[in-house]
Amino acid sequence: MTETENYSATAESSSVDPHDWGRAMALALTRLAEQIAPGGSEDIHALLVGRDLHLKIGDEPGGVTITVSTEPIPDPAT
Repeated sequence: MTETENYSATAESSSVDPHDWGRAMALALTRLAEQIAPGGSEDIHALLVGRDLHLKIGDEPGGVTITVSTEPIPDPAT
């Protein structure tokens, strides 16, 4: 399978304290894995292992948005 698109997922935290961002981070990672996973995949989170992920923290009133993204895995044949 050759991936051709970038993937990105966002979740919100109602706190500006980084110690409180765990759930939002986990939700954003799960949403990202769901985008990458082929239909019917069981262990979708394993698809994130070994990938370079990009993290962006956005300032929102009363909290932050956490966005994680990744680029396609290059096709070794090209």
